[in-house]
Amino acid sequence: MRFSAIFRVLPLTLAIVFQAAPDTMRTKTGKRVIVIPVEEEVDYGLHAFLKRATAEALKEKPDYLIYKVNTYGGELHSAFDIVDLLLSVKECSTYVFVEKKAISAGALISLACNRMAMEKGTTIGDCAPITQSQEGGIVMLGEKIQSPLRAKFSNLAERNGYPSLLSQAMVTAELGVVAAFSKDGPTQYFTAKQWENLGAGEKKAFADHKFIVQEGQLLTLTDQEAEQYGFSQGSFADLEAFLKHKSWTVIKTFATTWSEDMVRAIGKFAPLLMLIGFGALYLEFKTPGLSIFGVIGVLALAVAFGAKYAVGLADHTELLLLVGGFLLFAVEIYLVPGTFIAGGIGLVLIIAALTLSMQSFTLPDPKMPWELQDMVHNLALTFGMAALALLIPILGARYVLPHLPGRAKVVSTATLKDAHSPAIEASAIALGAVGVAKTPLHPFGKAVFGGHTLEVTTRGEYIETGRRVEVCQIQGQKVVVRSKEIAA
Repeated sequence: MRFSAIFRVLPLTLAIVFQAAPDTMRTKTGKRVIVIPVEEEVDYGLHAFLKRATAEALKEKPDYLIYKVNTYGGELHSAFDIVDLLLSVKECSTYVFVEKKAISAGALISLACNRMAMEKGTTIGDCAPITQSQEGGIVMLGEKIQSPLRAKFSNLAERNGYPSLLSQAMVTAELGVVAAFSKDGPTQYFTAKQWENLGAGEKKAFADHKFIVQEGQLLTLTDQEAEQYGFSQGSFADLEAFLKHKSWTVIKTFATTWSEDMVRAIGKFAPLLMLIGFGALYLEFKTPGLSIFGVIGVLALAVAFGAKYAVGLADHTELLLLVGGFLLFAVEIYLVPGTFIAGGIGLVLIIAALTLSMQSFTLPDPKMPWELQDMVHNLALTFGMAALALLIPILGARYVLPHLPGRAKVVSTATLKDAHSPAIEASAIALGAVGVAKTPLHPFGKAVFGGHTLEVTTRGEYIETGRRVEVCQIQGQKVVVRSKEIAA
């Protein structure tokens, strides 16, 4: 009976031991790690993916999260959001493995991790903030933007034990950095001006010195230099070699979903979608009647906005603005045409919703100059697409459509040579006269009465071409008509 009791208790005891044992005891090769790729352009879509992947990865309770970086950089806002995400990870340590390159925003993201390793032949650095000039060229932003970005690099470097001055040299080209090698102490770093101002006696205290980066140049480090100056923990053939060196076990590797890839792809075509959307809404405004133009316009703008809403960049505020804008625009076209008040307010709401959806804040924060500058840039982009969408149909109708051959013409070739002055016709027309709308009355247009064409208007009613109309009011040269069907 003793043996039977032992056999009954043993499985329970083993289960308790293994349940209480740390995760490292349950793997044959040591630490449990999860790999999350940071690839392609740094944008809001990448931030959304990393946010999802990090949250799911932490549920597995790994010892390390390894962010595999391979990017030339991208949006500054998204990079700061990703940095905040990495700094919020408290449950385990974070490691970055630079695969091929970590340039610009990629360098900022890499410095946010607790430790770093690099693939052989890779580079890290060069994070000067840049923008596009009015001439289409690339210009470097000034000290107002560089200063907070440089401070961010310095804080991350000090937090994770990287050389602070070298990290700042990745942002500002004017620094220049000198490494001074002590005879019996750690290497010290000076800006080029600080080194120049040192006295001869102070310089003799160092065994040797080296200009790591000259003034006027941004710092970019190779994998070997990054290891030499204390950024990287070592260079390896690839991630597998690094994991083997550490004796770590990968329990999961994340990848983007098709929906996340689609959202990122749509984001790249957002300006084109806005151009199509505004252009289609303009055509719907000129030719109302729930045509295909209205459907295309709403869909194009909804897709451009939806890509941001799907990843959380746009919130309910922006969604309400967009829906309100569409509703007011519809009211202008179908209920009170010709007033331009509802349509104008609706257009403003649509532009506000699209502008706010392009940035990571609902209202601008003047304390952060890059946010204010981004807001101006996004507002200019949205207004620019709206203006261009208005200009293209006008120019097309004026210079392209009239020259299309034969049946390809989509505009009427009728002239107004038989039309007479409204003043002449108004004096001859009588109340109750019945005619036919020659053009859409929206509310202004032309109608034919007894073979004569004259300018008429409605009281806000929209009347399609070919519908019978009746003169209901004459005010000097102004002839007001209404639908004959309604009048009957």
